[in-house]
Amino acid sequence: SPSAAPYSSPSATPMRSYDVVVLGASGFTGRLAVQYLNERYSSLNYAVTARSTTKLEQLKQMISGSPNAVATLCDVTDPLSLDSVVRSASCVLNFAGSPFIDKALPVVEACAKHGTHYVDITGEVPLHRASYDRYHKAAAESGAIILHQCGFDSVPADLCAYLAVKAMRERHDCQCSEVRLIMADSKGGVSGGTLASGAHLIANRDLPGMAEVKARGAYPLDPADGTGGPDTSFDGRNGALVSYDVLARTWTMPFIMSGVNVPLVRKSAALLGYGAQDGCRISEAAACKSRLEGIRNLFAIGIGGFFFVLPPTRWLLLKLGIIPSPGEGPNEHTRETGHFHEYAIAVGAKEGAPVVKAHMRSGDAGDPGYKATARMACEAALTLALQRSDCHKQGGVLTPAVALGDAYIKRLQVSGMELNVDS
Repeated sequence: SPSAAPYSSPSATPMRSYDVVVLGASGFTGRLAVQYLNERYSSLNYAVTARSTTKLEQLKQMISGSPNAVATLCDVTDPLSLDSVVRSASCVLNFAGSPFIDKALPVVEACAKHGTHYVDITGEVPLHRASYDRYHKAAAESGAIILHQCGFDSVPADLCAYLAVKAMRERHDCQCSEVRLIMADSKGGVSGGTLASGAHLIANRDLPGMAEVKARGAYPLDPADGTGGPDTSFDGRNGALVSYDVLARTWTMPFIMSGVNVPLVRKSAALLGYGAQDGCRISEAAACKSRLEGIRNLFAIGIGGFFFVLPPTRWLLLKLGIIPSPGEGPNEHTRETGHFHEYAIAVGAKEGAPVVKAHMRSGDAGDPGYKATARMACEAALTLALQRSDCHKQGGVLTPAVALGDAYIKRLQVSGMELNVDS
């Protein structure tokens, strides 16, 4: 396997006992993250946490190959316990979710207070909104960088757009009028945690951030001084179902995660200035081989969504094992053989409308929602813990592209994932 990414320092930041503390380490994705750190960064100073002594003993076995790693108890509902753990870390890597919205905000608050960086894998847009509204100012003052959506939701979309826009500026000296994201191919297991989070959001309409997300329309994650842009729909496709994309040269259909990914990319666009004066349109779709395949896939998603939304049928699907429960995930074969490929097409805002195409492929990272997500989250946390000077100078509730940029891309490339711009 590829060697560990660069800058894997054997010592923690001064005044901090650990480079990274992993919360929720005993959950399915959390265990994959611990396995990744144990295999790739055995000299790293890190801690893994559990809420019970039984799970703690299991974690101790998992980290036996890392001499500088420790396992410790932490109850995120206990402010004193949480504060102690947060103050000990350069970065907190949080997998304690499913859903995150009722667990993560106290962790974000503690990190913002103590200047500790924070990374999680949630795709819960209302949580991201609430996190920004409540703690962005405190994080900016303490220097803490807070990052949500650091897994399959929404790193590929965010980094593809970032690379395409950056190349457009370098090659054609212009901003972009449009960034079109295409999920070209993906294969992997269904996430029980993601499904549980979705069900929780459906059943509870008064959760933190939900009213603010609704009020902001197509730009639910934009910063406080954001002015929105030309997009009027959450995925930027303006209600299109199955259509042929001339620019991408493929049939496309709605992508199930575009409601999570696109708002984050629009936030990056607002912070990094992707667009010209008229703004930059941003959309995301899934590629399909034909109109017929797209219609068939949409029908299947619609039927599945209908049964999932209804509590009785959702309970039955869980009972029968048709959909996984939180903490459950795909078998090893599925995790190892899974993959994804996303790309971004940027269109220049100048005469001739130049086009730049950037790609992100999973490489040897495996299943998108689990194994690859664990790797992307780990490398995001390590970028913050070990390469803080290469990251965004100011703290705050940011995005992976804004906060980590080229340093993160380099780490992912060295780890075995593929990110590139077409020549």
